[in-house]
Amino acid sequence: MTPQEVRSPTIWRLRQATPDDSNIWLALEHPTSLKLVRELLTDLPADADGSLTFVHLLPGIETPFDVQKKFEAWVAECDSAEPYLDVVSRNVRLVWRDRRCLAFAPAQSVDDCLAAAAAFSHTYSTLSSEEARLEEAWPAMMADVALTHDVPRAALREQSRVNNMTRRFQSARILVTRIDMALQRREPTLLPAAKRLFSDLALQSDLASRVRLLDDGIEVGEDLYERANDRLIEYRNFLTELWVEIAILCAILAEFAVLLVDLFER
Repeated sequence: MTPQEVRSPTIWRLRQATPDDSNIWLALEHPTSLKLVRELLTDLPADADGSLTFVHLLPGIETPFDVQKKFEAWVAECDSAEPYLDVVSRNVRLVWRDRRCLAFAPAQSVDDCLAAAAAFSHTYSTLSSEEARLEEAWPAMMADVALTHDVPRAALREQSRVNNMTRRFQSARILVTRIDMALQRREPTLLPAAKRLFSDLALQSDLASRVRLLDDGIEVGEDLYERANDRLIEYRNFLTELWVEIAILCAILAEFAVLLVDLFER
């Protein structure tokens, strides 16, 4: 490799593998199963959903200062709603925001940087999606508080929706546990250097606190819809038993009426 090639940025795109892909570069198990394909690019692509664009530059004077600043600005230009993370670990610097990542690292550390960025992006996006779903659920949860107390007959029509919300929060409980596993245990496929970078990114973005808050919100939803389900089931059972008792009473009255008619006809 010539000195000029050494100074050139290397651009990768990491995307989710399709069933036709056989060249799987990285397989992740938590928070959800994900297989990734790595593609070498010649230029920066447009941001695509589900893919991570990763740029590698050699550290220090081996990369011109204006090139370094150009790519730092490129990362910063990504979705401003997401945090701008800048971590340093030993001889590596990693800059991340949303679907863009920049690594200043020796050539032998590139794979560790890319794997750490991929695992972190997967965990971060999964957590963010679940947080967004919880935010969307708050208005419905507030409206459904009434179902945990006195249940009007018309509320029985809500049974199917309440069942769906119950399943939704139970699924969220499983997912938040898997997110926590990704943070606490980290992927076994990651090498120690990649695990350190992943931990640094997670620490700087405060993912552990966000997981705890999400877990609290999910617990509220679980408790609410469990109680609402119990109330609806109890009320439905009450109505069923009431109608059965009325039917039995009607049958007894009918039999008594037949006996009376038979008695007076004699």
